[in-house]
Amino acid sequence: MQAKAKKLIFIAVLITGCIITSLISSNDKAKILPVSSLPQSAQSAVTSKAAQVKTVRVQVSGAVLEPGIYNVPASCRVEEAIAAAGGLTENADSERVNLVRKVRDGMQIRVPVQKAARTSRTQRKNAQATAGYSASSTKKVGSTRAGTEKNNSAVQSVRINSASAGELQQLPGIGPALAQRIVETRNSGRFTSADDLLRVPGIGKAKLAKLRNYVEVD
Repeated sequence: MQAKAKKLIFIAVLITGCIITSLISSNDKAKILPVSSLPQSAQSAVTSKAAQVKTVRVQVSGAVLEPGIYNVPASCRVEEAIAAAGGLTENADSERVNLVRKVRDGMQIRVPVQKAARTSRTQRKNAQATAGYSASSTKKVGSTRAGTEKNNSAVQSVRINSASAGELQQLPGIGPALAQRIVETRNSGRFTSADDLLRVPGIGKAKLAKLRNYVEVD
């Protein structure tokens, strides 16, 4: 009787083991089941999910061939976004851009130009500004000279041997102090020619050249 009971227990354990082994085998097969063996509806769902690649919207500007706004894969890098914009221009300064940085939605990628190119452009603008300033200055100087000549032409000749200090101040470039020196120099010896004005301290050849046409020796 005991032998029969042991036999039945052995058979029961054997059957249980077979069932467990069968279940484990079935589960493994389910895990590695290829897509092609799935029903048509399941295959379509898997394919559709794989086709939906997430994208982000970025703006690429600066030294690129085609600046603009682009939709790129969310997993791409800055260099790929620049490639989508046509690539870098010849004067692009790629050293100042982190090309391996991952992009994110709403990101602006600006590629700067090389320092030499920026300097050249700045120099060109400065040259244009300088040219405009020079033209304006020349025009202003011309107007000033014309006004000076007009004022000088209105000065009447002054008799340097008899004119008072006030009258001498009508001469171009002669102020109160210099007019008084002319009077003092004249008192020590009359002027016989315009060149005698060189005896006056403060009057040199340049100033004499400006006075020569406006003085008379009496």
